[in-house]
Amino acid sequence: MGNPLAGRNPDGDAGLGAWIERVSGLRERPGYGFFGSRPGLLLGLALAGLATLGAASWSLSVGRPGHRSDRTVVAADPDDAVVPTWLVQTASRGFVYPGTLNLAWPSGGSAAIEVEGMGLLGHSGSMTSRHAIASITKTLTAYVILKDHPLSATAPGPTITLTKAMAAEYDDAIQDDESAVVTSVGERITERQALEALLLASAGNMADILALWDRGSVGAFLSEMNAQARALGMTRSTFTDPAGLADSTVSTMGDLLELAEAVQRVPALTAVVAETSATIPVAGTVYNVDRDLGSYGIDGIKTGTTAAAGSCLLFSAHVQVGGHTLTVLGVVLGMPGSSGIPYTALNAALRLVASAEAQIGQATVARTGEAVAALEQGDAKVAELGVADSLAVVGWPGLEYRVAVGGTASAATLSVTRTGGSPASASIPLLRLVSRASTAGKSTRTG
Repeated sequence: MGNPLAGRNPDGDAGLGAWIERVSGLRERPGYGFFGSRPGLLLGLALAGLATLGAASWSLSVGRPGHRSDRTVVAADPDDAVVPTWLVQTASRGFVYPGTLNLAWPSGGSAAIEVEGMGLLGHSGSMTSRHAIASITKTLTAYVILKDHPLSATAPGPTITLTKAMAAEYDDAIQDDESAVVTSVGERITERQALEALLLASAGNMADILALWDRGSVGAFLSEMNAQARALGMTRSTFTDPAGLADSTVSTMGDLLELAEAVQRVPALTAVVAETSATIPVAGTVYNVDRDLGSYGIDGIKTGTTAAAGSCLLFSAHVQVGGHTLTVLGVVLGMPGSSGIPYTALNAALRLVASAEAQIGQATVARTGEAVAALEQGDAKVAELGVADSLAVVGWPGLEYRVAVGGTASAATLSVTRTGGSPASASIPLLRLVSRASTAGKSTRTG
């Protein structure tokens, strides 16, 4: 049988073998088929060449796996189908806020401090060890009340008429040597006034009164308190009384920071804990035990003192840094002191907040015109890209950020994201920098 590639095909065209014979002047050797002949060898070489060309074209269109290892291709603009323009990040992919963090930790007890949404500045002592928390407990009591009976930041709320059982809580509190406000049967007090007595005067009897009003019994209210604690992520906390007098009511610094964050989401609660005084029916004017209010932006949250807990404080502060309002949250536990105003915890918190605020600031990641990326075609750099304006981040010494060039060659950006913190990021467009080779009066800078 003759070679199927020789001669003409069914449509009358010359076969591929005949064409090769004509252009090469070669003929088949006797006794060999086409694929063992010199024309077959030429055909194989031709097909191999076409395959190589096709592979090269594909690699240009989809990427360059052999690109230099010290630079990573971010994106490409396929505007030029033959030689695409590649956007390459040349800036470091990480940034560490300069300096050394130095916080004023208390000499005793334990403490922790964070910036909400940005992360933990640091802690002294275990974040997971369980500790009696005294009247800090009343913060969760108020949170549960406001969840069940929401108020605006200024509303008085519904009126509570004290029953005989409610009024009797005062005598019980005095007998237990617990802080309390005077009450009477039939007294009419608004929800807000009850919360002010609970959180400012730290009235233990008001914690029980609110529990009875909300759930009908202290036991039912405690079940709800513990359920809410779990919902907030306070997985190591146990609440056995709504006032915190019991040694068995315990929490951790990590859990209490979760509670402090929850407080910030309830405007009525943040408004009450920031008050220095309030007027309550029967009891008259009550004053906030938190003597740190107003110093270094401190505006809450709750003090606590018992023999088991020592001197304690859960605190919040709002500070301005570079046009941004930051919320600083912290906790101090187990300081010396077992009764009265917890001065040791209050003083420790003042020093800690002052030292933190002194180190929270802004640092520049890239200055105006600083080259952070390049445009490349093939292996040649055709332009450098720089930030359109200085890009600064808010933070503190040691805080880490991710730095990334994104977008395309024609619309590139530089973004900075806090590592391990909030997913929010700062971003700024990149502009083509003026070439040093440009003549006077001409610019290659484009938007």
